Amino acid sequence: MRQQTNELSRRSFLKGAAAFGVTTAGAMLGMGISAPEAKAAEAVFTPGTYSASAQGMESEVTVTITVDETSILTATVNADGETETIGKAAADTLAEQILAVQSQDIDGVSGATRTSDAVRKACENCIAQAKGIDVSLLQEAPEQEALVSDWLGTEPEIADSEIAETVDCDVLVVGAGHAGSFAAASAAESGAKTILIEKFGHDMASGIRDTLAAVNSKQQVENNDNPDPREVVKYLVDWSQGYCDRRLAQTFVEHSGETMDWYTERAKEAGMVFQHEVDAPKPDDNYKVLDVGHSIQYGDEYYEQLTMDILLGYAEKKGLEIRYETTMVKLVKDGARVSGLIAQKADGSYVKFQAAKGVILCTGGYSANDEMMKALQPWTLEQTCINYSKAGSKGDGIRACLWAGAVMDDTHSAMIFERGAIRPDQAGRTENGRLFWMGSQPFLKVNLSGKRFMNEYMPYDYVLHAASSQAHHTYCTVWDSNYPEYCKQFETHGCSRLYPHENGAAPVFPMEYVMEMNQGLMDEGYIVQADTIEELADKLGIPADTFAATVARYNELADKGVDEDFGKEGYRLSKLDTAPFYGVRQAGGYLICTMDGIRIDESMRALDAEGSPIEGLYVCGDCSGSYFNASYPNLLAGAAAGRSATFARLAGKLAAQS
Repeated sequence: MRQQTNELSRRSFLKGAAAFGVTTAGAMLGMGISAPEAKAAEAVFTPGTYSASAQGMESEVTVTITVDETSILTATVNADGETETIGKAAADTLAEQILAVQSQDIDGVSGATRTSDAVRKACENCIAQAKGIDVSLLQEAPEQEALVSDWLGTEPEIADSEIAETVDCDVLVVGAGHAGSFAAASAAESGAKTILIEKFGHDMASGIRDTLAAVNSKQQVENNDNPDPREVVKYLVDWSQGYCDRRLAQTFVEHSGETMDWYTERAKEAGMVFQHEVDAPKPDDNYKVLDVGHSIQYGDEYYEQLTMDILLGYAEKKGLEIRYETTMVKLVKDGARVSGLIAQKADGSYVKFQAAKGVILCTGGYSANDEMMKALQPWTLEQTCINYSKAGSKGDGIRACLWAGAVMDDTHSAMIFERGAIRPDQAGRTENGRLFWMGSQPFLKVNLSGKRFMNEYMPYDYVLHAASSQAHHTYCTVWDSNYPEYCKQFETHGCSRLYPHENGAAPVFPMEYVMEMNQGLMDEGYIVQADTIEELADKLGIPADTFAATVARYNELADKGVDEDFGKEGYRLSKLDTAPFYGVRQAGGYLICTMDGIRIDESMRALDAEGSPIEGLYVCGDCSGSYFNASYPNLLAGAAAGRSATFARLAGKLAAQS
């Protein structure tokens, strides 16, 4: 059992990320009790020590609790067999969460999803033992949970007598993640007395994303590679099928350049480079690319709190106060205006924050909330084999806004990339998928009949949509030993690119790291290797004759340089003619975040059912809506992160000046 560390090398990140699993249904309802309830409850436990285990990512995870008649006194988690830098490192934090919430209903640790889920299940078993409940009844939990549909719940009632502390400020920002960091820095820089609260400790805060989109940044202008703002607006609105509020798209193009310039300066002050990504124009490509991406050049160290600390450190010098382990419970209104909120500290006490100028919610989406996902977008779960959501993405901010009278998007969708691997003997959705970063490379993909069925270079989720019409939603990606050179030839865009961009900007993950990741997947039995095409078919469980004919046809097309069958760009064709050959089964991708949220206006204010702004309430980041729909425009690299940063920075200014 060890303390988690936030410093994680990019190489370790990829090795560990290959072991992330899908977030699964949580624990049986009603098994635990909250800390406030425990204080007043009658005897519910038989005092003693109880242990139970559940399967994690790599091993059994054991939870041990000691209880008196009304509460959990101690909790330990043994995850020594889990991934060193992820599941094992999260053990102590998970144990602390059990004590804090007095139940199995923990938030979990970002990245260590399978370990977190095992801890929930094992803790549920322990609590059942302590209550004298037959633990065999827990096997019925998934069916019972499927009946639950009230994901919104009821707004908590907190009496004034329960408030232990009242704090005044001008601007209150909720969530020390990507959007929250920009909002807090902006409000503090604008002279407002600003407080930032974060439900987790520093090391579990979600941090800032790598790549951010913008238009009209100084670098784009200097590189003579600045997209037409009108084209970007049209791109966003068209991609969303018209659901994107055009005024918000216009706000993005008008303010994102200044945001990137400001962020570039903050990074430079900290000795880091934030660089525009320039790629060679490909006017004949099937899907248009606009060079809007800007990315932090990390070097060998990768951890999202690094850039978060750059902004928050800057903001603290401007007077920002940060309170970690402080969880929002509900918003507070003065008439129709949101005037603050009530939060709960780690010790269980309540604090009321009174924000004279406004509250900015940056609490993330709901992709880590199984109940909300099942209710609002079950189709996304069917396309997910690995959940890469931030641990705090529970929909807390969305529910709080709805309780306060705001409205949510009518359409619900998520950002999901085709980078999930399953075992060669599996088909369909699975809960033990692995991250296969090379899944976005346009190598030959065949269905379980061994036949090609798609143009392999499409937007990430389009690939998953095409696969949904195939048996069990399952397909195989295959390649040969020349794959590193082919990946260079493919010149993919954004985070899928594995080699430096045309102007030297580094890729998010370079080819050598991905090759190490592939080796790890081979060692685990996900990627298979063969000396012949027929042997590869056998190891993937597909018909050898049909697959061999498919490969022969694909090699023929590659020689011609023209995809006569599915229209893929010629330079994205590749041959399978050099042994050893490789293949992997895929069924679903990796889920990053949800894209729908609270409707907002161009000042980032939450809207009510009449379309009027709720004064004092700003919503930014993944908990905000009115922008995306159905499919994520990944060929605008960093579209979501750039939107979140730009809108949060603007919200901080507007709130401070109100």
